[in-house]
Amino acid sequence: MTRPGTRHAATALGVGLVVALSVGPVSAQIPVHAPGGLLTGMVRDSATGLPVGYALVLVMGTEQRVFASESGRFSLAGLSGGRRTIRVQQIGYAARTLALQLDVDGPPAGGGPGLEVTLTRRPVLLPEIVVQGDVCSGVEAIGASPEEGSILDEAFKNAERVLTLEKSYPYRFSYALTKVLLGNDKQELRRWTDTIRYDTRALVGYRRGKVLEGPRGPRQTANYFSTSDLARDQFRKSHCFWYAGRDTTRDGAPGHRIEFAPVRGLATADWAGSVIIDSATMMVARSEARLVNLRDKQTTFTTASCVVSYQQIVPTLVLESQVDCVSSRSSGPAYLTLERWLMFGFRFIDKSPVPAS
Repeated sequence: MTRPGTRHAATALGVGLVVALSVGPVSAQIPVHAPGGLLTGMVRDSATGLPVGYALVLVMGTEQRVFASESGRFSLAGLSGGRRTIRVQQIGYAARTLALQLDVDGPPAGGGPGLEVTLTRRPVLLPEIVVQGDVCSGVEAIGASPEEGSILDEAFKNAERVLTLEKSYPYRFSYALTKVLLGNDKQELRRWTDTIRYDTRALVGYRRGKVLEGPRGPRQTANYFSTSDLARDQFRKSHCFWYAGRDTTRDGAPGHRIEFAPVRGLATADWAGSVIIDSATMMVARSEARLVNLRDKQTTFTTASCVVSYQQIVPTLVLESQVDCVSSRSSGPAYLTLERWLMFGFRFIDKSPVPAS
């Protein structure tokens, strides 16, 4: 293994977003002055007037995405004039889309209030529980109604946030890796530890048909599923998603389980599994994934699975803190390979959404 790279029932849970400048899912075009191509703004809670920190602001159709600061302020640089569509979203709030008409004349200016956006909490809907993995749901609803506010939407918003950290705020992180090889009698054959360091700028992410890398044999590796993959078009188009009910596998921390599996007709090795959303915070707490569609001609892997635990570095921003993997192969002396990755440090490279301590 390698390191991690429908129908709805009106069940209210507790969470949304209303933009003060608009009514309805997409506003009429709003004229906004963004001198020098710099768009600034502020995100507030509609009930309290307090800043909403770490809201995610995306320029639709581009790779531009930023987090608001702890104080709710955001800025998007390098924008050209004309029509632009942005989406503002935060965990516990329904995503909202704004159509803007940008005037970029004049040099960049600072200090102005910019675009003011207010967010309003509203209940999250729990879809009807689906017990069969051949029912696709979630992706179509996201595309048609990003304001729907279901637990599936929350899972995809979590994925967008993890992906934004990896791409827009690249960081280096270090893991202490412990690997154990077990023989056919499950007796320990070998154990070793190592320190592994990664740079998120080098992470490729999910690629359909390329989950396994290298020719069939003992050196072949599997590119592990990451929650950020849920935000990638290739993964969404290649998988079904459904709500599997409440999760009670974490002591004292109930959650909601979103399951996924490859669509029918996808024959190459791929990932099926679950994402666990914490009931209290609506943050991703854990992911579980296993390799499926394993063919003898493709690989010597007979089983492979990993569980990833996440921790918050600041409210609503999470990183992978622990990864536990188990795999077996049809060849070689080892019956099982056990791996545990424990993150012991990370550092943002160029810019950070987190205030300096």
